[in-house]
Parts: sequence; structure tokens; C-alpha cells
Amino acid sequence: MPKKRPNVLILMCDQLKATALGLYGNPDVSTPNIERLAAHGILYSRHYVTAPMCVPSRAATWTGMYPHCTGVRHNQVLMPPGRAHYARLLHDAGYRMALIGKDHCFQGADRDLFTTRFEAGHQGIANPPAGSEAAAVATFLSKPAFNESATYAETIPYPPEACATSLIASRTADFLKECNDSAGSPFCAWVSFPDPHHPLAAPEPYASIYRPDRIDMPPTRPHELDDKMERQRVFFHLMGLDRTPEEDLRRAVAIYYGMISYLDDGIGAVLDALDASGMADDTVIVFTADHGDYAGEHGMMLKSGVFYDCMTRVPLIVSGPGVEARGQVRDELVSNIDIMPTVAQLIGIDDGPPVYGRPLPGAGGDCPREAVFAEHGAGGPRVLMSDLDRYPDYTRPLPNVHLRLMHARNAEGRPKMVRTGNWKYVYDPMDPVDELYDVQADPWELTNLARRPEHAQVRAAMRDRLMRWSLMTEDASATPLYSDPITLTDTPDGGPDFYHHTLTDQ
Repeated sequence: MPKKRPNVLILMCDQLKATALGLYGNPDVSTPNIERLAAHGILYSRHYVTAPMCVPSRAATWTGMYPHCTGVRHNQVLMPPGRAHYARLLHDAGYRMALIGKDHCFQGADRDLFTTRFEAGHQGIANPPAGSEAAAVATFLSKPAFNESATYAETIPYPPEACATSLIASRTADFLKECNDSAGSPFCAWVSFPDPHHPLAAPEPYASIYRPDRIDMPPTRPHELDDKMERQRVFFHLMGLDRTPEEDLRRAVAIYYGMISYLDDGIGAVLDALDASGMADDTVIVFTADHGDYAGEHGMMLKSGVFYDCMTRVPLIVSGPGVEARGQVRDELVSNIDIMPTVAQLIGIDDGPPVYGRPLPGAGGDCPREAVFAEHGAGGPRVLMSDLDRYPDYTRPLPNVHLRLMHARNAEGRPKMVRTGNWKYVYDPMDPVDELYDVQADPWELTNLARRPEHAQVRAAMRDRLMRWSLMTEDASATPLYSDPITLTDTPDGGPDFYHHTLTDQ
């Protein structure tokens, strides 16, 4: 009888920047359960997502392809039907598929691949029982006040057991028990926690763990946005952050940290259930996030279409069968498009779709990246400060003004990022300003060096690398170069093997 493939458990959270965790250098936040997972696997210290927004990043994770390859470029476009992705690959390989928590990626027949579903989002679980505390939580989190300010934060006046993270963890424990009792097909569970995404709210005791006056706030620089892309100033003013007192920003960060501690306990409950099931040694576990949060950096909260590390660098931990060592930290640059190709290799599936992702170092990969890339927008018209001046009521969350501007920002421009060992470069052909950061010397990315003469050569080299990546990855599917398929296969720069990392900097 053939040996059963390993199980797959993907723990994804929403809007968690790497440096919010103690594992990534934050002395304020303790996450013992995430640290417990890292002690049994590999932590990737420089893991970057390919998009700073939920849907494009999630689609990139599941496809192993960049957003411009999937066509998923902003949050209003879900995964197109028929797109090749790893959920279908695992389903077709006999995996029992579960989606527990937030989707914000799949639709139609692709969504139906997950035969076990328990849906939850940023207002709690879907369709809570009438009159239940879970229903009360959903009503509380739907208050308009949460949309009126980027720093509005509150305590949820209901117990943790009524909130999404606890309910997701509980349903996951039930699913693991069902899988263990049935002793049948291997499972792939996508456990997708909405926390710590806004609305900024946490139940007790988590809402009170972190005192706002004791938090070490990120450094800022006066007028630092003046010589950066205009989209940053638009977000700063549109979200009312130019009028936000420091105590409100501190309170928001404190609640954000409390949501992370709540998330950590939810992850701990899932890991406990997996241990109790006896399946832990046979399960590949991935912990990550879809994108980050300003969390006080640059004087802001929430997310926007920019490429600071707080937005694009998120945690990644991989453990389980086939992972080289326990408690290891890897410093290579890695991308979220590498996650599912790694999972596929670890579970013994090597006939996946052509992708730009590659197995992670230490988990089957031996081809380190020289650079990672990210992108946003879909070529829509830019939203300018002058547009805000045309709408004196833009600071109010009115559907005919505020939401229109927010949705326009989702699709505006074509900004792209390249990150190498020490440098980060951001370019948008629709914006006259580009950005260059020496991330080693300036880890908070406060000073734009793009126009400094002494950095002209670095800027030119980074721009050239970004252009080459954009051109070499612009086709989502291989285009035959010759009519003879045998000749095509033998061609070193084309054919199916082209997508298996012929270019080392892709």
C-alpha cells in the first residue's frame, strides 16, 4: 500500500508586518505559540509578498505567479476562473480541502474545491446564529466609526470565544479531529485568520495587554513624504492621519499588538489540536501573512499601495517533513510565490503548473534569489492631492466620495518594487517621482535617495533590474518559439523549462 502523503496546514493571517513580532525584533510583542512553531521549523527573515494588498497577494501565493501574470492586480478582482493554482493541484491529488476563515481569493468552482468551509471576515464569522454573542460581535465591528479614522480603536465588549479568531481555531480543531477519526485522505487546511487587520478591535484581556504610553513607536522624519510618490501624501490626508494626535496613533498600535497576541493564542489552539490528533509529525505547516500594516511607521496605520518593508515584508515559518533543520533562521530573500511550490515539493507532487515561484532554501530549494519583486495597481488614473481639494467632504466616509477615492487608489498607476540585499527601488511610469532606499543604513525607509547624484549608478542599476524582470515575466503562459515541439523542449531559453527558473533573478 503506497505511503500516505503528508498533510498540509497553512496558517495565514491578515495585515501582519514581520517586525511587529518579537521573532523579527519587536521587544514589545510576545508570541509564544508562533515562536513555538519557529522552534520546530525554519524562519525566513527576509520574506516579501508580491503585492501590498489582500487579494493580489493571496492569488500570488496560491498560483506561484506574480499579480501581473494572474490578472489579479487589486482587491476588487478575485482569482479568474480557470487559472491554474495549487488548491486544484492538491485537490486533484486526493487531498481533503478545507478553508476555515477568510478567503478573499477564490470564486465559483475554485472555491468549491474546499469541501469543508467555515467563513469568517473582518466583522466576525459569516451568518452567526441570531441572538448569539457572535452576532453581537458582528454588529459591533460593523460600526461606521471604524471607517471614519485610520486610528479608531476599541475594546470588543464580548469574550474571545465569540470572536472570529477563537471560532476559527475551534472549527479547525474539529476538522483535525474529523480527519484523524476518518484516517483517510491527507488534508490541506487553509486556516485564514482575519486578525490583525482592521477594524482595530480586540476582546479582553488582549485589548489591555499593551499600554500605549509604553510602546516604542517607530521613528519619523519631518516632511518625509514631500519628496516621495504622491500616493503616500494622498493616503496620509485621505485617512485623516494629518490630523491624528499621537495618543490616538499609540492607542491604535496598542490594539494592533493586542490583536496579534489574540491571534497567537488562536494559533496555539490549532497547534495543540494538531498535536492531540497525533498528525503533527506528518504535517507540513506554513505560517505567514498576506501583507503588512504601517502600525505607526511614517505616522500611519492600516495599509496602502506602497512598498515599505512594513507593507511587503511579512513573517514566514515552514516546518514539517522534508524541512532541513529545526529552529533555523534563513536570511535569503524569498517571496510568497515560493510558498506553494515548496509545499508541493515537500509532499511529493512535482507536476504542478509552470510558475515563477521556487522551493525555499532549507525546504528543498537550492537556487537563491538575487532580488524579490512586488507590484500594485492596474494602470488606472492617478489620484492626486488636487482631487482631494475638489471634494471638501472627502474626510467623511461617504460612499459617493470617500469610497470612490479609495477604490480609485486600488487601481491607480503601475508602481513596482525591486529589493536586493541592501537596496530597494520603486518606480511607476505614471509618476514623475521614483524612490530609492538604502535599507541597511535606513531600515525605516525615511530618506528617499533616488535624486541624490552619489546614488545615480545604484538607481540606474536597480531600474534596469526592475525593467528586465517586468519584461521577462510579462507573459503568463509560455509562447512557443518554434513549430517543432521537440526543438522547443530542447531550447535553453524557451519552452516549458523556461518557467523553471532559467533566469536567476526572477
